[in-house]
Amino acid sequence: MKRMTKAAALLLAALLTACGGSEKQEPPQVYVVGEDSLPSLNALVTLDEGFQFQQSVGEDGETITYVYSGLSDGAGTAQAYTEALETDYECQIGADAQTGGTADFTAASGQAAAIRSATDPAQTFVLSIQWEESSCSVTPSLVQTADLSWPQPDTVTLEEAVAYVKSLSPAYLGLTGSMDDYNVIPQDGIVMLDDRPCLCVNVYLAQTHQIQHSYLLTLPDLQVYLLDRTTGEASPLG
Repeated sequence: MKRMTKAAALLLAALLTACGGSEKQEPPQVYVVGEDSLPSLNALVTLDEGFQFQQSVGEDGETITYVYSGLSDGAGTAQAYTEALETDYECQIGADAQTGGTADFTAASGQAAAIRSATDPAQTFVLSIQWEESSCSVTPSLVQTADLSWPQPDTVTLEEAVAYVKSLSPAYLGLTGSMDDYNVIPQDGIVMLDDRPCLCVNVYLAQTHQIQHSYLLTLPDLQVYLLDRTTGEASPLG
């Protein structure tokens, strides 16, 4: 309820700033789509004095594009905004809303995208950002997560994966005794499991150095799968 209340308040604020009739449009402090929101460009970046703002509705009658013009450096403004979103709001930044990539902020004109998980797990909140020499525009939307092909971030180190496996109970892992009886050794590199990146760790009996089991840990959520090295099949634990 707390999250929905916050989203409703942000939506009300956005509606109030957008309702200007024939008066000059004022930029919102947040971009809101459904129950999801992110701070606006003008909320996170200090814009040039005297910049101009306007917003337009797309052909679908719902999608809104927020346009900031009269800027001294459109690319620099876009870069500053994406850096703030990445650092403070857990957004992933790429060049393309569908596939990710790396945005080139050295170009006089270009595009970038910021994505973050949405309230609905099946959706992703996307900010499509475009810039020219003296302008920058932002278009927020919700897209189906399944339609995105961004690479999953490698946010888990090998050391963290080992520590996580050691924290699990031997019974859960299909072992006996205590985890102190085993050595957990990670493998370098990424293993793919149904298009999901994973880390692989092997568990050896400390006394005999004989391998007991191999496990795959999905990234970044660390779901554990028991790997059958003979068949190459992996079965989820739990």
